[in-house]
Amino acid sequence: MPPPPRSHPSAKVEEEIPISVLAIEEHEETIWISLNAISASEFPPCIKNIIRGPGGEKGMHRRGAILASFLGQCGWNEKEAGSLWRGAISTEERIYRKWFGNMNCPKCETMQRQSKGYPDLGIEDLELCQPDEKCQRIKSPVEYAADLFAEEELSRGRQEHIRTIFLARLFNWKTGREFDIDLTAEEKEDLESLKNKQMETDSANTILLFTWSKFRGRLRPKFRLMETDLPRRRMLSELL
Repeated sequence: MPPPPRSHPSAKVEEEIPISVLAIEEHEETIWISLNAISASEFPPCIKNIIRGPGGEKGMHRRGAILASFLGQCGWNEKEAGSLWRGAISTEERIYRKWFGNMNCPKCETMQRQSKGYPDLGIEDLELCQPDEKCQRIKSPVEYAADLFAEEELSRGRQEHIRTIFLARLFNWKTGREFDIDLTAEEKEDLESLKNKQMETDSANTILLFTWSKFRGRLRPKFRLMETDLPRRRMLSELL
């Protein structure tokens, strides 16, 4: 199943935020896959619109990711799904390989949002979501195609483990609010190392800072400790 809902910080790239680490939780992410290939005639309007293609290159990465993840969960084999995908999507093959059978198809709520572009899979700007009556009863394209209206109907498919993620709950001293971010195993180890170092030293004179940093075109969390001779409370007031 997908990871639990979470809030994300709105920090700008390289803008440092003083934080405290409240908790780091481990979550196993699974994906539901239909035991039998679901007929294209059962696909929801949004997926049919992606396959038909609205024309132009706008949103091609987003369309490609949604279609690949959808077909993977609908029980299509890789060859047939790849053939359909390539006929509808004109973008890098890596999008298909990354999302087919490896990622959960986004929920309707996500797809109906505005997006600044991939990897955010909001497609409100593409006008692909044209709900019919059945759409009112489901929460995702996969639920629509597989008729998953009740818990017991999940037996029509199987659950497969796809990854382990770490969810860090942090406190933003600037806003006074909590927020969550996903961490890789390496990022988790780095954060825990800094947290331990802060505890071993004089924590009253150290501040843990968080920011987003671009790496290979993707935003990644970055943490560092800032040491100061000033009392912690005074340093926080200056940062705020």
